[in-house]
Formats: sequence, structure tokens, C-alpha cells
Amino acid sequence: MEPSNTLRNEGLHLPRSNDSGRIMTMPNVLTAIRILLTPVFLLLIFSESWYCKILALLVFTIASLTDFYDGRIARRDKTITSLGRFLDPLADKLLVSSALISFVILGMVEAWLVGAMLMRDMVITCLRVYIMRKGRQVVTSRLAKWKTMLQLVLAFGILVFINVRVIQAEITSQPLVLVDSWSHVVVNILVAAVTLVTILSGLRYLVDQYRRGA
Repeated sequence: MEPSNTLRNEGLHLPRSNDSGRIMTMPNVLTAIRILLTPVFLLLIFSESWYCKILALLVFTIASLTDFYDGRIARRDKTITSLGRFLDPLADKLLVSSALISFVILGMVEAWLVGAMLMRDMVITCLRVYIMRKGRQVVTSRLAKWKTMLQLVLAFGILVFINVRVIQAEITSQPLVLVDSWSHVVVNILVAAVTLVTILSGLRYLVDQYRRGA
């Protein structure tokens, strides 16, 4: 598959997708796997068993890696599709949102910070659907990609912290305390920083689409 025309976005020429009737490309399969792994992660993270917490970290890591490889494979094999352009960021949002909401339920992250990120994602997702219905291509900006990477790294770090606390409690036979005062402050400062980047990327996307007449 060879990309035909190009689309200018933020000063870059991006290849137009050439679907050619193909849906089940390898990148799209990886994206689907990421979506399917999300409920598995949720089941594991809320399990009382300590080894399920380790498995939750493993599942999240595998799901995150599919995000890294699906884009690389799509560009390498020239299998960029409109479906992939839409599903890839949606799969990211499902995975990250599920992780962040679980951290709120576990008492590690402030709900209003996660709520701000979720609100941004809902607005942008609705706008992307609107753009696709108008027959235009949906393009993910470089800032949005960095935002997703920061969110995944943040969630991974919190999951590692959870596993350290769980394993420590298991070894010492002490009561499990997932978060104390200092760790709660540190975690939420990091979440606040990522929330700021998330909101800025959303504003950038809105401005770009306004300039294009969305």
C-alpha cells in the first residue's frame, strides 16, 4: 500500500491513509488487543491477591507496548488506515482512563485531576467523530502523542509503586498501606503536571481544528 496525497499538519506533511478495504491490518489488531486487555487489567488491579497486582502491571505493560508498536508498524508497512487513526487514540484513552480511575478508587489520586483529564478526552473524542463524519482525516498532533506517552509512563510508575507496597506488606506480614501522606502528595503532583499537559494538548487540538474550519 502506497500513501497517495499528503496532509499538512503543524508544519509537517503527513501521509494520507489508504484503506483499500483493509481493516484487519497488524496495527489495527494490536490496537484491538490493547482494547481487550483493558478490562483484564481492571479485573486484576481490584483483586485482593498480591500476585494479581503483579499481573495487572504486566498486562498494562503489554497493552502499552502495543501502542508503541502499532504506529511504527503502520508507518513501516504503509498500512495507515482511517479506522486505525480513530481507534488508536481511543484505545489509549480507554487504557489510561481505566488505570487512572482505578487509582482514584484505590485512594491514590485526587478525583478532580482525573476528572479534568477525562473531560478533555470526551470533548476531543466527540470532535474527532464529528470530523470523521464530515469525511476529513483525523490527525494526532505531536503534543497529543507526548501527552499519551506521559500518561502511560505515569500510570506505569504508579502501578510499580503499588506492587512495591503490596510485596513489602506480603514479605513483612504487615497491614497493606498503599499510600501515606508523602506518597499521596508526590503522586498527585505528578498527576497534576500530566493533567496540565493533557489540557494544553486538548486546547491545541481545538485551535488547530478551528483554523481548519471544523
